[in-house]
Amino acid sequence: MTKSAIAADEIDVVLTEWYEWSQSYEPPVGYGRASAMFRDCRSSRQWMTYDELGEDVDNQLRATTGEAVEPIIAALSLTHRIAVMTAVRNFVAGAVVFENPRSPATQERDYAEAKAFMRPALVAKNLISKR
Repeated sequence: MTKSAIAADEIDVVLTEWYEWSQSYEPPVGYGRASAMFRDCRSSRQWMTYDELGEDVDNQLRATTGEAVEPIIAALSLTHRIAVMTAVRNFVAGAVVFENPRSPATQERDYAEAKAFMRPALVAKNLISKR
């Protein structure tokens, strides 16, 4: 991937949201933070600041996008999944930092093929516009 390839299109933006969502998962460890009796109780949003509300909405949007993109990524071949992960990690880093461990010479081609395979499914889920 060249430095000029860092410019993102709409598929890259959706994949970046999926990556950030997938990296934010933390499995529960140890005991729950609430008793079973009160685990579904939520505080009212009336005390949240606008920044906290905005962050909450952004997290919900990222989760919705991530959950929609996850099965599309899972349907790709291993070569294409590695190419997607390598490219998206570089987008998040803002520079070419990561290299495809299996086939660095074909990274750009594999990523372009993966995007071509994903495009119809992403359009069907209204995550990107139709061209």
